[in-house]
Parts: sequence; C-alpha cells; structure tokens
Amino acid sequence: MPIDTTIGMPSAELVKAISEHQDEPSWLLEKRLDAWAIFQNTPMPARTDEMWRRTDLRGIDPVNFVAFKLSEMAKEPHKMSVLPEGIYAGNTVQTDWAGGKHYINEHLISAGVIFTDLASAAINHSELFRQYVMPSQTDTNSLAKFTSLNAALWSGGSFLYVPEGVQIDLPLHRLHTMTKAGTAVYSHTTIVLGKSSKVLFIEEQSSEAQTTESISVSGVDIYAGEGAQLDYVHVQNWGEHTASFSNVRAVGHRNSTVNLTEFSLGSALGKNCLDGYFPDSGSSSHMWGLTLLDGTRHIDHETKQHHVGPHTFSDLMYKGVLRDRARSVFYGMILVEEEAHQSNSYQQNDNLLLSNESRADSIPGMEIKTYDVRCTHGATVGKIDADELFYLMSRGFTRQEAEALAVRGYVEPVLDRVPNQDIRKSLEVAVFEKAVGSQ
Repeated sequence: MPIDTTIGMPSAELVKAISEHQDEPSWLLEKRLDAWAIFQNTPMPARTDEMWRRTDLRGIDPVNFVAFKLSEMAKEPHKMSVLPEGIYAGNTVQTDWAGGKHYINEHLISAGVIFTDLASAAINHSELFRQYVMPSQTDTNSLAKFTSLNAALWSGGSFLYVPEGVQIDLPLHRLHTMTKAGTAVYSHTTIVLGKSSKVLFIEEQSSEAQTTESISVSGVDIYAGEGAQLDYVHVQNWGEHTASFSNVRAVGHRNSTVNLTEFSLGSALGKNCLDGYFPDSGSSSHMWGLTLLDGTRHIDHETKQHHVGPHTFSDLMYKGVLRDRARSVFYGMILVEEEAHQSNSYQQNDNLLLSNESRADSIPGMEIKTYDVRCTHGATVGKIDADELFYLMSRGFTRQEAEALAVRGYVEPVLDRVPNQDIRKSLEVAVFEKAVGSQ
C-alpha cells in the first residue's frame, strides 16, 4: 500500500505512515503504537499539577501541529550551526523530519563504532536497538505525555555505539534544524558506551526565523558502561516562536563518568527534564547548565540526581541570566536510596536578574533514605552586586560595559565545562551575544 503523503497531524495512521516510510520491522511499529496509546491515555499537564504550576501550556497542544509530511520533506539540508566546521570525527545534519546523512571516519567504523540514524539502527543493529532504544519503562518526571508522543512519532534521530575500549579523540556532532513554521519535530538520540570507552558528543538544535508557532519534542537516552566517559554538550538554539520540550536520561554504571552541559539559548517556552541515574558503585556525573532569557521567554528546568549504588557522585550547577520580563523555573531533586551509602551529591541553582520585571523561581529538594552520605543544595536569585559595578565603573567603564563584564564572569564557569577549545570559543561568542544583549 502506498504511503498517504497528505497525512500530517498526529494520529495512529501517521504513526503507521512514518514506520512504513522508514521501512521499519513490525515489532518497532508495535512499540510505536503502544507509545501512541500511552499518549492518548495520559492527560495533558495542567496548572493544578505541582510540577506545572509555574508553566502555562494553554494554547500549546502537540496534536494541532503537523508532525510529519512526506510531501513536504526538505530536499536540501540547512546548516544553521553556531559551532565550527571540519573538526569532527563524525557528524550529521537533520532538517525537519528528514533523517539526514551520517558521516563517520573510516578508522572508527573499523573499530566497531556505530553512528547512524535510528531507523537504520533498527534494521542493521536490531539487537542493540531493542536493548537500548524505547525500552519498557515508566517516566517518573512531568514530561510523560510528551515523551510518549516522541516515542510514537520520532523520525531520523541518531544512534551512537562505542565499543569496549574505544576512545574517540575528536568530537562527534549532531545538528537538527527546523525550517517549517506551524510544525512539530520529534528528535531522539541514543548513546551507548561500552566498557572503558570515551567520547565527546555535541548535539545542537537550531531553527530559522519564523512568524508562527512550532514545537520541538526531543529525547536523549545515555548508557555509560563500566569505566566509560562521556562528555555530552547540548546547545538549544530554537527560534523565538518555538516551544521546546526536552527529556534527557543518563544511566552511569560502575566507575563511569557522564558529564552533561546544557546551553539554553533559544525558544519562547521550554520545559527541560534531566534525569541522572546511578545504579552502580563509583559512577559519577557533572551536570551543568546555562539559561539565557530575554523578552517574555520562559524556561522550566526539572532535574533529578538518583543515587542507587554506593560511593556514587553527582554535581549539578544550573545558572540563569534573565532580562526584560523573562522567567525561569527550577525544580531539583536529589534522591538517595537505602543502599547508596557514602554517596556525595551537590545541587545549586543561581539566577542573575538584569531587570526589575524578570523573575526566577528555584525549588531545590532532597530525599535521603540512608546514612553516611554528603548531600547539599542551594539556590540564589539576585542582581549584579552594586560594589562590583562601582569598582568597575571607577576604573573607567560605563555602567553598560561594567554590567557586561560582570555577566561574562558569571557565565564563564559553565563555558569552562566544554572540553574542546574550538567548540568552546564558538560557544563563547554565541553565549556572550545572548547574555549581554545590545550592550
């Protein structure tokens, strides 16, 4: 039966059309349809829900946006990256719903590294796909409605597998661009690291200027094997008419290190969930984020540091810079289970307000079920220190220049988390442009 190219709005028929277009096996279609059923049976978040009290979704319903339309697939990929070119061991560009081409160095292919789109992984690497992509699980954060829709409607996406002992010196890069207004894109990335492997993975989201609303619903699943090390950098740079919903889940096994750095530079409204899960002894993670808001933009972060095994470590620091009438929300939770003794967890959320109308709500929390642990958290909301401004202005800087220098110093620690200097320098330009505005 030919694919109906007129289907575009979310439905069971669209789920089937996407699966047929990507030539997927029947078991994957069943997974998609199960996810679609969960989406239909899960109510939309409401302001009466505790985790949504400060974020208003009125007027944003994903079923009202075109989610996939074969007759409107982009013919040529768009390159809208703020990062440098030509420095990667592998990269891919996905435009709207099109899967895009994946490039990877030949010596990495010889070493057994897999870097491809999800549909190809489902066919050519079925065993790995079934183990790590769309596993049977229940989301414990407030994005369950959106993650089930992502599981039903994803297209393109990326699958990375690094075998045991393979350490990749150059970074890998994925860019997902949006060019069509009034649409929804559903991106999914799965990263699997074997024992003692190592990689730096950069994921970037960007869209062209638009005049009507669009939606991005993305998911990232990370599995780090024993002794593996992953540096994952996420750059969200959607346009001002895009609502963004992102769910990142990272599982770190024995003695693994997962470092997550997030830059929220765009979107009009966003809800980002980050779950770090540490089931085995010695696993560790640094989770750092920077949010830059202006106008009436609104971003809501929800984080969880879940310590299950003993001797585990997590360090979370999220910073925000807000001007005009922007607003940020932060919900953070450290959860330490009974067997996670001698674990160490830290959580901090800091917010710098550059106007009287901007607002930041910070709600850090902890649930400790055992003894012999070190867990601390904190939050700050405030303006630039007056003494600091006075000192800079006494050295000849104008007030605007002094504020810009203070903001640069405030965001610098998050930029320092990026391990590649070329990428860091490019990000520095984009971040400072957003952070200091027109100053």
